[in-house]
This record gives sequence, C-alpha cells and structure tokens, in this order.
Amino acid sequence: MLHRWWILVLILIPVLQPASGWGWPEERPAQFEYTCTEVQVPMRDGLELAADLYLPMGAGPFPVVIERTPYDKNECNWRRAPYFAERGYAVLIQDVRGRFASPGTFYQYRDEGWGRLQDGYDTIEWAGTQPWSTGKVGTFGTSYSCFNQNMTAPTQPPHLTAMFCNDSSHSWFVHRYGGGALGMTGMNWFLGNNEAARPVSTNMRGDEPQDWLNWHVRRIERNQGFWESWQSQNLADTLANPVYNDFWRQYAPIEHVDQFQVPVYYKSGWYDRYPHSATAMFNAIRQEGANDLARDSVKLILGAWLHGGSNRQIGDLDFGPEAAINHPALMVRWFDYHLRGVDNGIMDEPRVRIFLMGSNRWLTADEFPLENAVETKFYLSSAPSGSADSLNDGSLLRQEPPANDERDTYTFDPRNPVLSIGGDLFTEPMGARDHRPADNQSLTFTTPPLPEDLAVAGPSTVELYASSSTDDTDFVVTLIDVHTDGYAQILRQNILRASRRESLENPTAIVPDRVYQYTIPIYPVGNVFQKGHRLRLTVSSSSFPRWLPNHNRFMVDNEQAPWTTAINTIYHDEQRPSALIVPVIPAGR
Repeated sequence: MLHRWWILVLILIPVLQPASGWGWPEERPAQFEYTCTEVQVPMRDGLELAADLYLPMGAGPFPVVIERTPYDKNECNWRRAPYFAERGYAVLIQDVRGRFASPGTFYQYRDEGWGRLQDGYDTIEWAGTQPWSTGKVGTFGTSYSCFNQNMTAPTQPPHLTAMFCNDSSHSWFVHRYGGGALGMTGMNWFLGNNEAARPVSTNMRGDEPQDWLNWHVRRIERNQGFWESWQSQNLADTLANPVYNDFWRQYAPIEHVDQFQVPVYYKSGWYDRYPHSATAMFNAIRQEGANDLARDSVKLILGAWLHGGSNRQIGDLDFGPEAAINHPALMVRWFDYHLRGVDNGIMDEPRVRIFLMGSNRWLTADEFPLENAVETKFYLSSAPSGSADSLNDGSLLRQEPPANDERDTYTFDPRNPVLSIGGDLFTEPMGARDHRPADNQSLTFTTPPLPEDLAVAGPSTVELYASSSTDDTDFVVTLIDVHTDGYAQILRQNILRASRRESLENPTAIVPDRVYQYTIPIYPVGNVFQKGHRLRLTVSSSSFPRWLPNHNRFMVDNEQAPWTTAINTIYHDEQRPSALIVPVIPAGR
C-alpha cells in the first residue's frame, strides 16, 4: 500500500525542474586600490556616530554600500569591506549608537527604525550627499545588520536604492519568544556582547577608577539601587514583555512592508534561525510592497547553511560543491545592477533559489513555498517502527490511526530538560547532527524505510492532540531524516507553549487532563529523504538551551511559577488523529 501511494504521488505532481548547477557567473575582478579613514556621521540629535570609509582610489564619484554593526567596525579591518572597495564601491562601516567607537546609549534596534531617532535613515542620507557619492546607496549585512536594514527601509531614505539582507528576523518578538517560550539565543547574545549588564561607562571597559565613579554618580543622580543601576535596560525589557504587545510592535518590520520601496535580496539557510523570516519578508513585500519596483524585484535564496554561512560543510555533513556559493560576488552582482546600472542578467533569473539537501542540488522557482508542493499527512501511530531506542518507538504512517490506538504518556521535569542537539542552536553542536541522544529521551514516530526518494521543500506543520496534568506546559517537535545506518539528521525544530495555543498576545491556561489540538509550525526546510531513509517526528517538552524550560504552571511571567513536574500525553486515534504535514515535491531526477 505504501509503495503504491508513492508511485501515485510521482505520477500526479508536475515535475519541478532542478537548476542545472548554480550557473554561477564569473566573479568580477578587483579593479581598485583604496584608502580607509574614520569619519563622523551626524545624527538628528547632534550625536556623531563613528564609521570607517573605504574609498576607491580613482575618478569618482562612487556608489555607496553601508553596513551598520554592533560588532566593532574594527579600525579599517572589516570583513567584506575591501571586497566592495576593490570593485568600485565606497564602503561605509559604522558602529551603531553606543557600541565601540560610537557614543550614546546602545539599545537593540530602538534607534534604527521609525521612532524618534532614525540613525539608519540619517546615515544613508549623509552618505548619499557626499561629494564622493553618486547618490545611490545600498545596504548589506548579516543578522543584526540585516534586521536594522528591515527596520530602516520603512523610513524611506530618498538615497536608499537597494538592500541585501542576510539571516535575520521579520519580527523580533518571534525571535525572542517563538511559540511563547523564551529563546536563549537572545540571552546568549546579551551575555556574549557585554550587554547582559549595563556598561559601567560609555567606553564599556570599567577598568579605570573614573569609570566606576561615573557609574556611582549616575546612579545617585537617578536615585537607583545597585541592581537597578546595573542591569541592562534592554535585557530587562525583553524579560518584562513575554507576550506580543506594543513594546514588540516597535520591532516588527513585517508590519511595515507596505513602506518598502526598494529591491531587496533575502538570503538564509536551512540550519539558520531565520528561513521562515526571510520567506515571510519575501512574500509580504511581493504582496504589499509600496510600489511595483519593490514588489517585482524582491528575491530569495535558501541554502544548506548555518547562520551567516554559505559553505558546504554543515555540522557532520558535507553537502557537496554545489552547496557553497560566493556570497560577496552575489552581493556585488546585485548592487552592480541596482546601483551601477549594469545589465548583468540578475533580474532575468527566477525569483527564488532553494537547495535540496540529500540530492544536493538547487531548484529555481518564482514563489516559495513552491506552487506544486502537495501537503501530505503522516499520522502518528503506536505501532512500533523498530528504528528508535526512544520512550515509545512509534510509527509515522500514511493511513489514519485506528479508533483504539494507544496514547503515549511521558513525564516532563523542567529541572531535567532534554538537551538541544544541532539544528539552529547558537552553540556547538550546531547544524546537521545526530539527534539520537535526544530522541532516546523523547517520543519518536518514524516511517518504514522509504521505497522511493521523498522530496520535501517548505514549511511543515504538526497537528498534535495532547493533554497535560498541569495548567501549562511546552511541546517541542523535531523533524528528522533517519539514514540507513540509523544516523538521525536533525532538520528543523520548534516549540509551542500550551498557554499560547490560541494567541501570543493573550495567553490562557489549559485545563489539566483536557485534550487540546495544538498546531505547531515547523520552519521551512528543503530535503530529499532518500530511498531507504526514514522520516521521523520527535515529540518532547523541552530542548535546552535552545529554549528556557517551562515551569509547568501558568503565569505570564513563567519564572515566577513554582517548579512543577508534568505528565503529558499524546493522542493518536480515530477521534484525535495527530499528524505531521509536509510539503512533498518530486525529487527532480
């Protein structure tokens, strides 16, 4: 029965043609030497932010590209700045307000967007009106430097001409509290960037007596106690707002895409934290952008990459030479067209490129998710798969479960969470990793060995019927490709807090032991489950340190709740058919 179903799918779905290789254009060679000097860029409140200006030596003026960073512009030694300058771009790398060489108070993104201060707008307009500038300005950057582009675009700087945005969020709340649970990625960022506590002084060192005196004087002036004067306000505000509200709407560029006026190229990866965000921004601009230029020019590329990466080796696995791209060359090609007017064919190419892991090839399309993907259900079942040393070793089957299929129950003690392994984790082990150590502590549901290749591209969904002995808990789902030798390659993982099942704005407790249907999104992935491999769904209630464990008691501020052990039950019978839904496409052989 299973084998005949696969044959039917392959007959009915129109074939999506694979890209015949990446078709990478020849890299434009370096043509210029350059100079680099620090400049001061005035903001509307009178503050001047420090930036390094890489200026080609030769007859100008030049188009300008800008990256604004919290990570130290590094005294004329910034990553890809020389690459652009050697190809005829004036490059401005700026320390954002309150970081490194720039004065002021740092607060993530507050002064980047449409608020009282608009540092991104002011920087672009300054650069667009300098004598060495053609007046055409592009912005680029990864992660923080991508999100501040998304924040700046709605302010519509007249000289902003194009953007290249790599790996960042469409809404900061979703990054901080995806599914309602506190994501520890942000907490790790605050810690690693010396922002978990308020800097003692604006130079962020605290190794001089005068620094400590400045802090002491400041807290007396503000009538602050020790901790109140010490904590980072940014971190405190993050922890004080665990639901979606007006505080987070300040950092939701997805709600302002109708103000985007310029072409944007979005890049992300299957093992990055933001493929769903890049996809969301791409689709929203296509539908709601401010003008035809923005709507018709937006592009998207999704590869087999970690955060900020573009290489072929991701965690344990090598995805082959096709997986690696020349990211700087792609950006130059994008800006050559939009800032220099070079008709290099980039706008004649398909809007979307996605990489299929497993078959290790690129596909091109004009939309994502793909138009011809078939939403395909796999039902959770108590039938043993014989493939996992887990709490239950259940199966994933195409046929609906019987009326009397037995439920699966497990204990979740938040003081002893399941440890995160691989995926978009912010520490090692990241990327493609063997998830079996976590599977052993979880419920698993696994298909029989696949009789044919199964190609999946796009977001998946888990429809989970579950109950808990407590009035709140979490459910974590993980999508896995089980290789023929048993290696369990993690693909994507996501979480949903039970109290957020209906709303991230207005959480409500669940009734203990009542069965609810939970809809849990699994962010996009492109993967071919090869013949003989298995598709697995893992269910647990924690993945730490990816997310802070739920105390299993309903309080909006969960950290105030007592530690409670939950008994959680997953149902998969005729009346409560829990299922994994994946977007199936042909493998493109």
